[in-house]
Amino acid sequence: MDIKALAAMYAPDTVEIRRHLHRDPELSNFETRTLKFIGDKLAEYGIGYTEVERGGILGFIGDETAERAVLLRADIDALPIRENPCNLKHARAVISQNDGVQHACGHDAHTAMLLTAARILKERGPGAGRIILLFERGEEGTGNLRYLLRHIIDRGIRVSAAHAIHVRPDLEAGRLHIPLGPVMAGTAGFQATLRGRGGHGSRPDRANSPVDCFVAVYNALASVRLRRASPFSPFTFSVGALSCGEKGNIIPSELTFGGSARFYDFEDGEAFAAEFKRILEGVTAAYGCGYEAADIRLGFPTINHGELALFARETARTHLGADVLADCEPLMGSESFAAVTRLWPSVMALLGVRNDGLGAGAELHSEFFDIDETALAAGVAETVAFASGFLDSELRLEPPEAADTDDVLNRIGGPGL
Repeated sequence: MDIKALAAMYAPDTVEIRRHLHRDPELSNFETRTLKFIGDKLAEYGIGYTEVERGGILGFIGDETAERAVLLRADIDALPIRENPCNLKHARAVISQNDGVQHACGHDAHTAMLLTAARILKERGPGAGRIILLFERGEEGTGNLRYLLRHIIDRGIRVSAAHAIHVRPDLEAGRLHIPLGPVMAGTAGFQATLRGRGGHGSRPDRANSPVDCFVAVYNALASVRLRRASPFSPFTFSVGALSCGEKGNIIPSELTFGGSARFYDFEDGEAFAAEFKRILEGVTAAYGCGYEAADIRLGFPTINHGELALFARETARTHLGADVLADCEPLMGSESFAAVTRLWPSVMALLGVRNDGLGAGAELHSEFFDIDETALAAGVAETVAFASGFLDSELRLEPPEAADTDDVLNRIGGPGL
C-alpha cells in the first residue's frame, strides 16, 4: 500500500473537513455540533463508535479480541479568541463564523487528519490488530480526557500503544519532529490571594501593603528555577494574572495573582510546588500579611516512549522520505496527552504547518494563527503508517512503570495548558 499516495488522494476531503470544523468552532464542553459531525463521518466510513458522556467519542476498527491495539487521538475543542480576518500576511482561506471562538490551536486539523486516517485504515483493514480512535472534548484545560480513559480502563479495553499529532507553527509545513523523550512540558498552575491592610498612599507606614508582599513573593518564586532545578533541564516560570487596587493613591488590602511553572522533569514540578507553599508562608509572615491559596495543581509532562518514537521516525522516513524529519527546540506548552503517555507506550509527533508565503506561522493561541493545509496529507500518512506498521510489526513494548491510575486521571487538565 502506498500510504503517501492514499493520503494525497484523500487530501481534498481532509482539507474540506478541516475547513468545515474551522468555520464552526465550539468551546470546551460545548462541542455538540462537532461531535455530531465526527459521528456522522465515522458512520459514513462504516466505523462503529461510542459517545462517552463529557469525554468525547471512541471509534473502533477491528476485532475487540485482538491481542494488539493502537490508540489514535485527536482533540476537538476551540478557544475563546476572536479570529483576525487575516493571518500574518493575507486574508484567510477560511474563517470562523462563530464570533469570539477560533480554532487557534490546530484541533480542527488534528480531527480532520484522524478522520481521514481512520477512513484509510478502515478500507485497508487493521490486520490482526485493533484500532481505537479517540476524539477528545475539552482538551484546553477542562480535564475531560479522564472520562474517556476511565471508560477504556474500566471496560478492560486493551491498548498496546498510543499516538497523537500536534501541529507546530514554527516548523516548515509537512515536516515532522518526533522527539525521543519529552515533547511538551508539565505544568504547575497556581493562584493565591494576599491580604494586608489598606490605607492612603500618603501614609504607607499606616498601611500594610500586599503589593510589597507580592513583590517579595514573586522574586522568591522566580528564583526557584535557579535554586531547585537542574540547569540542564528546561524550566520556566511566569505570572499571567494580577488583580489589585483601583486607584493610584489608595493602598489596597488585597491582591490576587496566578501563573504557572513549566518543566520537563516532574520532580522539578514537585519541588516548585513545595517551594510555592513554603515561600507563601514565610514571606507573608515576614510582611505581616495573610494568604489564601488553592492547592497548586501539577500536571505531567508529555514524554514519548523512546523505542516507540524510534519506530515512528523510521516509519515516517520509509513512507514520507528521508528528509521528512526535523530537529526543533523544546516546546514548553502542556498537553492532556501527557496522561496517555503515563498509562501506555505513546508517541506524539509534531507536524510543521508554517508557510511564510501564505502567512502561516503565528504562535498557537494567537488570533493570527493559521496553517498551510498542504501539511495535512503528511499528518494523515504518518498516522496511517504508524498504526498499520505497529500492528504488523513484531515490536513488543513494556508498559510504563505502574502508575496510580486515579492520580494520573486527576492531573489531566488544570488552569490552562
